[in-house]
Amino acid sequence: MTLPPLNALKAFEAAARLGGFAAAAQELNVTPAAVSHQVKSLEAHLQTALFHRQPRGLTLTAAGQELLPEITRGLAHFARAVGGLSGGRLAGRLTVNTARSFATLWLVPRLGSFLRAFPDIELRILGDDLAPDLHAGEVDIRIAYGAGDYPGLKSSLLLRESVFPVCAPALMNQVPLRRFADIREHLLLHDIEVDAAEPGQKWSRWLRDAGLEDVAPRGHLEFNSSTLVTEAAVRGQGIALGRFSLVRDHLESGRLLRPFKLARPADYAYYAITTEAGAQRPRVRVFLDWLAREAQASDVEI
Repeated sequence: MTLPPLNALKAFEAAARLGGFAAAAQELNVTPAAVSHQVKSLEAHLQTALFHRQPRGLTLTAAGQELLPEITRGLAHFARAVGGLSGGRLAGRLTVNTARSFATLWLVPRLGSFLRAFPDIELRILGDDLAPDLHAGEVDIRIAYGAGDYPGLKSSLLLRESVFPVCAPALMNQVPLRRFADIREHLLLHDIEVDAAEPGQKWSRWLRDAGLEDVAPRGHLEFNSSTLVTEAAVRGQGIALGRFSLVRDHLESGRLLRPFKLARPADYAYYAITTEAGAQRPRVRVFLDWLAREAQASDVEI
């Protein structure tokens, strides 16, 4: 059997992965009708249906389910082969996406060593809490804070986390924190964007575990960002639950203190994620290697 056209294979893979012709068309920068036509031509070539076309979207037939992983691997192999010819040099742009809090409090302060080692790489850091579609090609690497489940992508554990209360030295001088019950005299800082699957980063969980769920603190101050919570703690505006990677530099400089030894492992961790094809590109590889070294040097302490 002769091979089907490459565009037909790309259209099928994108539609299957994204669950529809419209989403695939947006990724491939063509019209939905063009994607539909390419898929139909592939089905005609193979003489079998690959999708069940339903009002709410597409589902793969048994033949489509069997074909998809093979097509995905094949396209990744083509990308690696082409990348080896056109992307073998380090020079060029590398785009890294991560949450604003991690970019501000961990990544950016450490970039100097990478920039000195690889001056020909044009680094672009995108601080965005929304995860990009790495298959779209606009972002090379995503540093994600999560549970580690990233199907269809290549991921590696970067940093484990621990969580513990932190505050400014001036705050402790004003109203001492000798025992956990003393927090009733203080304002508690909350990150309202904390995932529901991460109870270890919520004050309600900490108070309950300490037997203090009925103890009312002096007040509450809420933010929608870990960066803002950390900055408020540094300014002496209250007590925060800090993630080690985000407060380590402040602890080392003395801008923040740990009033209690109590800490617990975080429910999530940081992962470096890219596509299988992207992981083969030299610029991506050197940044991932640098990330791993920096993470090892600043690994979690509990």
